[in-house]
Amino acid sequence: MNTKSLTLIFIFAILLMGCQGTNIRKILGPSNPYEQYRDFLQSSEFENTAMVRDWVQAGEKAISSPIVVNLPYQEITHFEKNEPQAVYLEFEAREGQLISCEVALISSPDARFFIDLFEITNQGRKNLQFAKDTNRLEHQVRNAGRLGLRIQPELFRGGLVEITAQQNPSLAFPIPDKNHRSIASFFGDQRDGGRRRHEGVDVFAPKGTPVLAVSSGRVTRVGLNNLGGKTVSVSNDGYSFYYAHLDSQMVRSGQGVRVGDTLGTVGNTGNAITTPPHLHFGIYRRGAVDPFPFFEEVGLQTTHTAADSANLGQLARVKVSTANLRNQPSTNATITQKLSQNEIIQLQAKVNDWYRVKLPDGTSGYIFENLLTYELSAFESLEENEGLMIRENFDDKHTFEASKLGKNLELIGEFQESRLLRTESGRYYWAY
Repeated sequence: MNTKSLTLIFIFAILLMGCQGTNIRKILGPSNPYEQYRDFLQSSEFENTAMVRDWVQAGEKAISSPIVVNLPYQEITHFEKNEPQAVYLEFEAREGQLISCEVALISSPDARFFIDLFEITNQGRKNLQFAKDTNRLEHQVRNAGRLGLRIQPELFRGGLVEITAQQNPSLAFPIPDKNHRSIASFFGDQRDGGRRRHEGVDVFAPKGTPVLAVSSGRVTRVGLNNLGGKTVSVSNDGYSFYYAHLDSQMVRSGQGVRVGDTLGTVGNTGNAITTPPHLHFGIYRRGAVDPFPFFEEVGLQTTHTAADSANLGQLARVKVSTANLRNQPSTNATITQKLSQNEIIQLQAKVNDWYRVKLPDGTSGYIFENLLTYELSAFESLEENEGLMIRENFDDKHTFEASKLGKNLELIGEFQESRLLRTESGRYYWAY
């Protein structure tokens, strides 16, 4: 069987699997979709083909070179269908946040993407969550720390996509018509001249305002004490939610409640007798937990248009004398490298007025769009190239003579000590 026939059969098998993924999953067992697909590729007759190796290595390579971002984060990017690619983002998450990750398919709505969320610890990476039948996943954070998000399409699939990762509140707010911006006193604030710290947050509201259940659960205690005055405690999923300084209590111990049920009313009982009426709200799970991340809402400011995708996947050139490569899409972010005029980069994604780029040596970062030119006009022609040695890719070890490419090579950029050449047919090669 010739190579062309083998490739066609392989493509057909992969596309058939994509169309009937549910049946394949049943055959392969309970592992997540990414692992199922990888195992299918590696157990097929195409196991040792470059296509399969490149796809597996793309996912592994992305994880080994994480793109560190701050949430909320959104970018528009393009996955080449004929070149295995993956994106891997890492970000810090706080206990109580509801992390949502979504891949919006713009140009190829039928493409299948694998979306996996990892927890990163000293022992390695643990798969926390994966998107099963949609291009979206959600995960409530129970352990603060760093999370990783890997996004990779099937072989021969891809296209233009918009990736969004953001944090959302996991609890309803306990006071009607208010949100996290209404919190007036925070977790950890000093109390009693520094003798103790505030184990919760305070929300001021008129006396008699309803106090609402932030979550479904069961009332575990309806009590009275010198510190909290009239209190109600509700437990759910390993957490105890503590409502204090109430003016009235409207539930009984052992009662089941749903989100939004009225537990009591705002007051100033207990040690709050000299303060305006307010709710003290605390969360406990093996000790006191900061409630703020459970309520925080952070809206996305990013808006992308079709024009943002025009240059994605293409090469660009630094047009100023010095351009800063940063670790985040912000002028306040750390400068990781300084690029010189005419240095070449590849545009991988757009984030507002910034591009996420990859340098020829594989380094990634962000650069402001106005520092680049996308028209790669030649600034020198090499009509005589005898003895000039070139490589197809920047990091290739194999070299060959430029004379094999014919004459009229154009110099269009450089990187470090190398020059990027373009042939009459539009192909690119690196000269050393």
